[in-house]
Amino acid sequence: MKSLNIDAVIPWEIGLVIIFFGFVLIFLGTRQSKKEFDIENLPFVKPTTKIIIGGAMTFIGFIQLFPLLK
Repeated sequence: MKSLNIDAVIPWEIGLVIIFFGFVLIFLGTRQSKKEFDIENLPFVKPTTKIIIGGAMTFIGFIQLFPLLK
């Protein structure tokens, strides 16, 4: 079976922190997306961007936890 050769580059503790911040960004993005659209108060970062970045951070954080599986 071939391997993807994905390896952790930072300690697993930092991976947990990255996962936590990813979940926080996803939570904030979904909460912000439920608000009504107001042209006077446009957000600096769109909710979709927060959700995508949070998902990517969560995925990268899970990759950092791979050494714990050995």
